[in-house]
Amino acid sequence: METSQTTAGDWSSLCAEALESVQQVQMPGNFQIPALPTSLTRFVEASKSPDADMRKLGAIIEHDPGLSLDLLRFVNAAIRATTNPARTPTDALIRLGIPTTRNFLLSAGIKSTTLGLRSKLMNHHNFWNESLRRAVFARSVAGRLKTDAEIAFMGGLLQDFMLPVLTNAVDDAYLEYLELENPPHLVDWEQEKFGWNHASIAASMAHRWHLPDDLVCSIFYHHQMEVPLLSPAPEVFNLFPVTMAALLPDQMKQVPEGMQQLLEAHAKSQAFDLLPLCDKVDEELREFCDPSERPARLKPLVERAIDERDAALAAQEQDETSQPTGC
Repeated sequence: METSQTTAGDWSSLCAEALESVQQVQMPGNFQIPALPTSLTRFVEASKSPDADMRKLGAIIEHDPGLSLDLLRFVNAAIRATTNPARTPTDALIRLGIPTTRNFLLSAGIKSTTLGLRSKLMNHHNFWNESLRRAVFARSVAGRLKTDAEIAFMGGLLQDFMLPVLTNAVDDAYLEYLELENPPHLVDWEQEKFGWNHASIAASMAHRWHLPDDLVCSIFYHHQMEVPLLSPAPEVFNLFPVTMAALLPDQMKQVPEGMQQLLEAHAKSQAFDLLPLCDKVDEELREFCDPSERPARLKPLVERAIDERDAALAAQEQDETSQPTGC
């Protein structure tokens, strides 16, 4: 997989620019700041070193039985099974590599942390399955565009991870949004209502947890497609698959016209065929998700959006041709 040659300094500068806007944010008084497991934060920090030692990293994971068990289950799952299964976190690290292991542990740790703070408005299992669909979709787009697949997957998975926490802290306000007849984009509504939005809060939290700067940027900018499209810095285009994934439908209806925007973005990129890509996403989700909790298949949703678009265009053309012409 081809990836852009992005330096740490490039992402660090972009991350600092993004976080400057949320330094003075006032959060609600009952906001519960989630905490990642200590072993996970230690592992993330230690794994950033180019000279990181596999056995020392494995020892950090072993101090957390829950993370160790999750990692061993993951590496020994059917799609990765071998005749010689991994028996220790170090074995898993050697087989998966540091980036994949770090990304898996981050997703597992953040999922566990946010699930512990029950949202009054959101179904948590549906939320994480929707997040997984975004992750798989973003990674598939990245594969077609030859951009960074790791950024795409993790950006898709974690872009909304603070929504269950925020909707629990101010559930009455978010209920007001869900009841709007013609709602704006959720991030715009949040910014006007609170002075912050879930993307900026999540990015700030990810930075506080010492997550990589490229991942922080993918979270902060996931609803700003113009940033990867217009930025003069080539590495920023790696965020484009994440912004496309943010257009997919979800239970909070964050982007009411998301499907129409997705079709427009696809038409402008002309880099891949959307329907076969949706087939691939649906197939991968069948492997990842429990059948009782699997999100709705993506391809029928896209097909319905295409039919609605074509019907609207046909009606518009009919109206134009039926208009009387002047003499």
